[in-house]
Amino acid sequence: MNHTRSAVATLLVLLTAFSAGADGPPEWPNGYEGIGWLSPSIDSHSQPVLKQPLRKPLGIAPSPAEHQELRITGSLEVTQGKVTTLASVEGVWAMPIVDDNAVRVQFSGLDAEYDYVLSLGWWDADDKGRIQSVYMGPSTASMTCVVPATPAKAFFADKATSATMMLPILPAYIADTTMIVEVRREAGPNAIMGNLVVLCRPKKEERKKVLIVTGDDYPGHRWRETAPELASALRQDPRLEVSITEVPAILGSPLLRHYDAVLIHFKNYAERLPLGEAVWGGLRDYLNNGGGVVIAHFGCGAFQEWNDFVQYSGRVWNPKFRAHDPYGPFDVSITDHDHAITKDLKDFSTSDELYTCLDGPTPIRVLCTAVSKGDQKPYPMGFVLEPGKGRVFHCTLGHDLNALRSEGTRALYRRAALWAVGLPAS
Repeated sequence: MNHTRSAVATLLVLLTAFSAGADGPPEWPNGYEGIGWLSPSIDSHSQPVLKQPLRKPLGIAPSPAEHQELRITGSLEVTQGKVTTLASVEGVWAMPIVDDNAVRVQFSGLDAEYDYVLSLGWWDADDKGRIQSVYMGPSTASMTCVVPATPAKAFFADKATSATMMLPILPAYIADTTMIVEVRREAGPNAIMGNLVVLCRPKKEERKKVLIVTGDDYPGHRWRETAPELASALRQDPRLEVSITEVPAILGSPLLRHYDAVLIHFKNYAERLPLGEAVWGGLRDYLNNGGGVVIAHFGCGAFQEWNDFVQYSGRVWNPKFRAHDPYGPFDVSITDHDHAITKDLKDFSTSDELYTCLDGPTPIRVLCTAVSKGDQKPYPMGFVLEPGKGRVFHCTLGHDLNALRSEGTRALYRRAALWAVGLPAS
């Protein structure tokens, strides 16, 4: 039998962080600092408790002189939900916050001089068929859907797993220093929230923002390893600020407008992670209104349930075609030296999968090719198109960590991201 306790009074934590170095806290990207989080557990008195806020120097610069002191006063409080022990689940996901309709958390003390991001995790760990959405707003009477309905899980190596999303807190969702977030039940027995971290940094000079979207793929594509490697390649250019979200439904969010480009690093399977009209329509509108998109490797197989994806991706995976050459070494030839992405980029060698499975009638501009050892024909490895007002770079390279550590592949993706956000690639 599940054990539940009210979280309204007990799950309250002050948000504080300052330069008082401590060992062990996680490193957050883009200069953000964890200032408090909800991660319920049961102490010896069987009462919900919270981990203490993180305390470590703020900033990504290695010089202590460049670290900025961060002093935040405020709180986050679960105003609707209960800490529940899932009898069939072990580990850190065994004690989520649960409510029949919606888990609600209120933040107060948000300062206009700082940027805030929520790291929110969930997992339908006991496999009850939960479908959930996320809402944000300044009050319960004024909430906006920021993640449309989607299964509360990701899939890695063909197994269901937890999913974490990074959600920027935009000024439109704050009033009188207060913001509310809700995880709402759309299907299944209840709504469930696994953990929530509040990230903060002083406002800084704007960089172009890229969101890597992942969370499902063919079992041989280990996206939990390759997504950070792609982020590493892009972050080599300091003009780019890169985040990762493991929930493809974010593509249907108004938060997408916060990003200058999106990198699609997933292949969803409709029978387990369907992407509805709100998601596909969100990506389509994003491109039509001038957004940038980079499609990586088996991203060509995403959105199989939407026939018009090829109009925006240029080419799509055709399962009737031969998939690819056996994994191994081959040369990539730059065929277009005039485009901003490949101008001054030299031919390079890599070890990867040489895809031969792309299909589609949409006009594209091929930037680089490789010759298959199977039929001695050249196949596009990277190409561009500009649907609506948007920009799309589609690349089939990047099967695994080794492939993404090829300097040529890294340069190609980095320059493509710069082009997608409207910056010079040099």
